[in-house]
Amino acid sequence: MNLKRKTIAILLVLVFLASTIPAVSADDVDYSLTSGIVDLFVEENGLLHVKETINYHFDSSANGVYRDIPLKDNQEVKNLKVSVEGAYCDYTIINEEGKERIKVYIYSDEAKTHKIAPNSDIKVHYEYDFTNVIKIYTDTGELHYKLWGEEWEANVYHVKATIHYPNKKGIEYWINPYNHVSKDSWTNNTLNVESGFIGSGEYLELRSTIPLSEFKNPIYAQHINSPGLAEIKKIQKDYENANEFANTGFLVVDILAILSIAIPVIIYFREGREPKIAYNGIYERELPTKDSPAFVNAMQGGFGKTVGEPDTHGFQATIMDLINRKVISISKEESNGLKNSAIMEINYDKLSELKPFENEVLNILKPFELNGKINLDHMESSLKGSQIAKNFSTEIEYWEKSFKSTYLPKSKLKKYFIESGANHIKYYGIIIIILAIILGYFSINSIVENAFKSLIVAIFMGIVGIICLKIPSTVGGRWTDEGAEYNAKWKNFKKYLKDYSLIKEHPPESIAIWNEYLVYATALGVADEVYKAMKMIEYNGNDYFYGNDLFLFYYFGGHHALHHAINTGISTATSNNSVGGIGGGSGGGGGGAF
Repeated sequence: MNLKRKTIAILLVLVFLASTIPAVSADDVDYSLTSGIVDLFVEENGLLHVKETINYHFDSSANGVYRDIPLKDNQEVKNLKVSVEGAYCDYTIINEEGKERIKVYIYSDEAKTHKIAPNSDIKVHYEYDFTNVIKIYTDTGELHYKLWGEEWEANVYHVKATIHYPNKKGIEYWINPYNHVSKDSWTNNTLNVESGFIGSGEYLELRSTIPLSEFKNPIYAQHINSPGLAEIKKIQKDYENANEFANTGFLVVDILAILSIAIPVIIYFREGREPKIAYNGIYERELPTKDSPAFVNAMQGGFGKTVGEPDTHGFQATIMDLINRKVISISKEESNGLKNSAIMEINYDKLSELKPFENEVLNILKPFELNGKINLDHMESSLKGSQIAKNFSTEIEYWEKSFKSTYLPKSKLKKYFIESGANHIKYYGIIIIILAIILGYFSINSIVENAFKSLIVAIFMGIVGIICLKIPSTVGGRWTDEGAEYNAKWKNFKKYLKDYSLIKEHPPESIAIWNEYLVYATALGVADEVYKAMKMIEYNGNDYFYGNDLFLFYYFGGHHALHHAINTGISTATSNNSVGGIGGGSGGGGGGAF
């Protein structure tokens, strides 16, 4: 793909993601990177010694240049030396989170009073030791390193890298993406790699495995107590297979683009149109049914929501219901030194009256008990830990699936909702996104002639796929007559809860009903509106709300603390792999001029 086409492609992506990509101002310095030279020395003690020479051509005057070196966990840059050919210099080192910035000031005179003049060529040399870059697994050593990083703000026209190993014997290596490589060869124990043009935002990465026998007391390496060779080879094999698939994918992408529009529309007209029902109510003031809040939550459709599956609102509404039924009591006190937090306490003598899914909710909360009490601030803090969050997220996911299989299996759900069309759209969305990712990735890095067209189509396919996954299941699926009436009544009840003027005009007649409103409003995702109405409306001139646990739970911030704790647990539940994927190597980074 030539530079002009690649630039247009990147602009299209930026337009699509404009809301999430920060704006970047134009740089006043007019310069180019003519070449980059990288020398890597793999030491027997696990240290990586690095020499870099960056060649600049300045069409305008400049104050200096900078070089960013990314740092992963426990990595350090030591014994740094900086020098400049073609100018005089000073430099400073700025330690930032996740990287080290080397800022080099360049001058045209020895007194260091004048900036360099336009039409200047300079070479900036960096030399340093890099620790914890080389990985030592139980079966192999690994150097996974970006010879050129994607964070350079300018394109580079040529990169030459030499990697010096203790011994060539037993070395296996891969260069990603390989289409950047113009030459790779061995000279004794040295691997030579050369590339042509590398655009800003692109990288050139080396991955090599090294026999463990080449290291002697590798104290400066990262030690991983598990095998890595098979996983490294698998990652590379998958990457190569995907490249081979790209050429075939480019040929069929236009057909898939047409189907991206046609298939979901066809599914909707065949399976998604709703039946007409006699019910025509405007709003519902009373609970339409006596179903549990988790059941009501599961039956709600919405953006990214599947009918028949509860979500975290259903989980939280179940907790609110247990508070309302005195299974969980609420207080506000110090717990483990933490103040200003709602405290939950499980009343174990009432567990026998609970349904299995309610007991499962309590079982998820029990690990956060301290002296018989659950402090929600402490719970949220605990859920910032990766393993605790992973367990918590897994348990909630299991609870959701267990509820669906027990209370809304397909045999019961079909009484309310026919989900086949929704499933067809979802499966189609998954397939389209997978194809879009594969085609998009390889079209950006491919030299295949029609890759640019495929990139545009891949972006379009990805948009269609995301829409297919996020649209309500009610678009592809459809309600039965009974389900349509059920859904309409609960929607009207939700409308009543959201409309303060309706609640003010038709308030509930007792505190018990207010509590039910708050429980089911949580299930429907509108609890804040009901809580505000409870605070503003008085009953016979008395603040009658302040004597019940459910209102106190909200009043003390428990509802929001629980919501934040759940979200913290789910968002933290990510795993870190020891073996990095393509583009995940150390080193790299980038730089610019100022």
